[in-house]
Amino acid sequence: MLKQIVCCLILAAPGCLYTLQAQTEVRAAVPEVLYDGNGSRIESHSSDIAGTPFFREEWRLGSVTLQSNRRFDSVKIRLNLETQQVHFMDQNNAEIALFKGYVKTIRFYDILPGVDGPAEFQTGFPAVDQQDEKSFYQVICKGKIFLLKYMHKAISQYKNEFSGENKREYVGYEDYYVSNGKEITRLKKDKSAVLSLLADQQAKVQSFIDTNHLKFKSVDEVKRVIDYYNTL
Repeated sequence: MLKQIVCCLILAAPGCLYTLQAQTEVRAAVPEVLYDGNGSRIESHSSDIAGTPFFREEWRLGSVTLQSNRRFDSVKIRLNLETQQVHFMDQNNAEIALFKGYVKTIRFYDILPGVDGPAEFQTGFPAVDQQDEKSFYQVICKGKIFLLKYMHKAISQYKNEFSGENKREYVGYEDYYVSNGKEITRLKKDKSAVLSLLADQQAKVQSFIDTNHLKFKSVDEVKRVIDYYNTL
């Protein structure tokens, strides 16, 4: 009987996370529900730690694509950069954290401060440094070559010089990588290093660099080159 009800809901509201079917699927399969058995809220991070573990503390509307390629649209989501987990808010205002590795891609609909265009985060890239295939990267460029930004937050502890109290706060770290989908390397903002990645179109890329007087002094200039390469 339950399966029949679930199937009816899938047909009635495909793609919408705010359905009984979707809640049942997510809750049963992988979530860590951030409420206890008595309905009392369990904080998603400790209140005695300054800052936030999230990419953005506030909830934002976006889309979530699972590893199964099933996509849910218009979801209230936020990304935990400490645990690399996606949190979403269901129709009952219950916050649910999906297990690391369950989500393939998330995309925020609105343009966020400090982000050029809607932010998209993707998993599935090869393991490198401290990251594995379940780690999220912000996609800066996509195509034959991806330019990726990895962001991570960790708790740092220090002693207040005036009060002597031990304080804790979330500190953010970031690195840039390039990937062809099969291999991934840390980005070097160096002309020869970038050209070696784009060797099959090196003459055209070199001409583009010279014409636009690019000096590889910033990630934005590297982005311009990779965006151009992906059009060839």
